[in-house]
Amino acid sequence: MRERIENINLSIRKISEKAAKMDDVVRFDIGQPSFDTPEHVKEAAKEGLENKQGYSPMLGLEEMREAVLKEENNKEGFQDFDLGLENVMVTTGGMGALFAIFAARLGEDDKALFNDPCWGPYKMISEVNGNEWEQVEYWNDDRELREEAKEKIAEADMIVVNTPGNPTGYVLTEDQAREIGECAEENDTFLVSDEVYHRLTYGKKHYSPAVHAHDSAVIGSASKNHAMTGWRVGWIIDEPENIEEYAKVSRASTACPPRISQYAAIEALNNDSHVEEMREAYEERRDLLVERMEALGWDFVAPEGAIYAFPEVGEDSWDFCMDMIEEGVAMVPGEPMGPESDRNVRICFGSTTKEEIEKAFDRLENR
Repeated sequence: MRERIENINLSIRKISEKAAKMDDVVRFDIGQPSFDTPEHVKEAAKEGLENKQGYSPMLGLEEMREAVLKEENNKEGFQDFDLGLENVMVTTGGMGALFAIFAARLGEDDKALFNDPCWGPYKMISEVNGNEWEQVEYWNDDRELREEAKEKIAEADMIVVNTPGNPTGYVLTEDQAREIGECAEENDTFLVSDEVYHRLTYGKKHYSPAVHAHDSAVIGSASKNHAMTGWRVGWIIDEPENIEEYAKVSRASTACPPRISQYAAIEALNNDSHVEEMREAYEERRDLLVERMEALGWDFVAPEGAIYAFPEVGEDSWDFCMDMIEEGVAMVPGEPMGPESDRNVRICFGSTTKEEIEKAFDRLENR
């Protein structure tokens, strides 16, 4: 086995595997919606079964790419670009999109830059791909790009920006999106804008840094916005010549995105009233979570988007999480998400109800 693969630590699985065996546990650990896929989306998949279930085109069904194009063109600033179907590639989930970009662009001496903290699989994909990676905190308290971050962006071959962000729920302002996009552009650093939560913001507007960086790609997904995590449908927006290279990676790994899932995703993107209903429910849960975290005296920044909070709990994150799972509350330690987060935990409020949030925090207060 390759040493880098053997050294990948899947330690967070200890939490999830233990929680799955327990009868009475609040699951803040799994980053997926509590909602099931909407019925009209499931029906579209059933109707799609009437079609021949062979391979789909390598770049995805044309109707799916058209739906993605419409979705992306609704974002602020994208109307200024002449995007066409040739700019769209459908992938096997957002992770399939990320892996295709990493594998096509980064060799073993190339470096990817991630925020501190960041979603752990960015680092895992780098380890599997064999490229170098580094983390640095992007923003200061005034929401300006830190000088150290600017230096690291200049040194990197690729930077990943996630807005709204996992694990913090951080949403870039228009000025922040412009600043980091322009910094990447000025330094010829390829920018990957991971926007899989772009429909889930709370009192904030989504802005894409890719608008300000010509050499960039946008990652999207049906998983979180449409409660379709298990359907595995994502996409990339980039220049046609780059799409051709990403497609080679996809061809070598999954051959093509799943046909039946694309029928469902087409319906989800074209008939999407369910998104606002879910977003409103998440916002109510976010508000309750903020109230309960304040009562505990935790240090945190209120989530502005996505479905996560990332409070500092005042003790080692692994010890805290392993203790609390015994009390029936499953959370993810912050330490694997960044070297400065060893006293933070990630709480997914999207996977729980308000009643479960109350139950969990009653247990936290009584520990």
